Amino acid sequence: MDSSNLNSIWFFDGRVLLTTQPFQISGVPVHLAALVMGLGLALYALVNAVEIAIVGADRVRLLHLMEKGSQAAAALYRLQLQKERFFTFIVLLQNLAVIAASTSGGLLAGQALGGVWGIVMATVVLTVAMALLGEVVPKVLAAHIGVAFPLAVARPLELFMRLLSPLTTPLAAFPTWLSRLLLGERLGVTPAVTEAELRTLIGRGAEEGGLEKQEAELLERVFRFGDRRVREVMVPRTEVIWLEKSMRLADLYRVYSQHPHSRFPVYEGSVDNVVGIVNIKDVLRGIAQGEVTPDSHIEWLMRPALFVPESKRVGDLFTEMQSSGQQMAIVVDEFGGTAGIVTLEILLEELVGAVSDELRPHQAQFVPVDERTYRLDGGMSVEDANEQLGLGLPPGEYETVAGFILDHLGRIPQEGEQFVYNGLRIAIIRMSGRKIEELVVTKLGDLTS
Repeated sequence: MDSSNLNSIWFFDGRVLLTTQPFQISGVPVHLAALVMGLGLALYALVNAVEIAIVGADRVRLLHLMEKGSQAAAALYRLQLQKERFFTFIVLLQNLAVIAASTSGGLLAGQALGGVWGIVMATVVLTVAMALLGEVVPKVLAAHIGVAFPLAVARPLELFMRLLSPLTTPLAAFPTWLSRLLLGERLGVTPAVTEAELRTLIGRGAEEGGLEKQEAELLERVFRFGDRRVREVMVPRTEVIWLEKSMRLADLYRVYSQHPHSRFPVYEGSVDNVVGIVNIKDVLRGIAQGEVTPDSHIEWLMRPALFVPESKRVGDLFTEMQSSGQQMAIVVDEFGGTAGIVTLEILLEELVGAVSDELRPHQAQFVPVDERTYRLDGGMSVEDANEQLGLGLPPGEYETVAGFILDHLGRIPQEGEQFVYNGLRIAIIRMSGRKIEELVVTKLGDLTS
């Protein structure tokens, strides 16, 4: 069979289908067909490299370069935002390259080999060449070059896209419409930088030395701050120093001598009925101005209390307390009872780490005994114990290590009691009534309960 009588075949990589339109191969110069095939393959490789480079460019670094006035970074960032138009433009160029390379390859095969076998050989060779040289190699190189390559091509590419916008804009409208139809409200503008990306960058910066350890810890605390609930950071009601509404200033002086706090919550009848807060500054002002005496009732110095649910987010409460000028809030549980209190100082501690806190013991929450043993305060949070000591305690309907022990045992333990849990020997060394004050944890290895 004469190859000139064959129907042409446009070889494809999944984008271009076969055509049955005949062509005359005898009138096409070999060098022209070879040139077109080479240009098509080169264009295909370039387009694939550009695609992976543009999509994979680090947005955080782009924003940093934009702040320094980089026009190339601004152009690259705009390309990332125009996903539909950009991918439509890329697909058009890819198909143009495939058509050019496959058609000219078919011409060369027909002239050089003739017949069906020439077409088959051209298909195999072009498929391998376009997969290897046109996709794999360019994408790998673009990924390793870094941001320099996409910055170099961003502005010319943006200009070329504008020239072809009469064609690409209508074509991009259909996938945009289809995406909105299928995804609805979930389709939106992707944030320039997500929280996960920032946290990853912080971790990487700390590992590579770009950030000091203390700086990385502070930034990580900022992210955790907004996620935590008030119940996780509050002082439980059993640890709060309360004043009864009927008390006089003389009684307050005695309480203050043992517990020099700056504020005291006041209750009437029961701590579930909090009626206000006494601020020591108000007491001193009243004494200085001669408005109160030791026999005065503390209710004359009370301020209204701020009540918040224990499920409230710490970040929201911090903003509320800042705007209202409140320094203390009463935490209420789901049944309306008093769960505890939280202060602005406690919230600040969540941001900057441990600071001197008048409402909590000034001793450390844990003390190393040796490299495998620690003495812990029962009020230490499970999150802190896992993070700082690597205990691996499971999460549950509790916040503290003492809460974990009660949940695990299902009863109130005795002082001196010990048990083994997942390679940890836990011994209760000090109780205060039904409260677990202090315990010792020893890492045993691979033992399990």
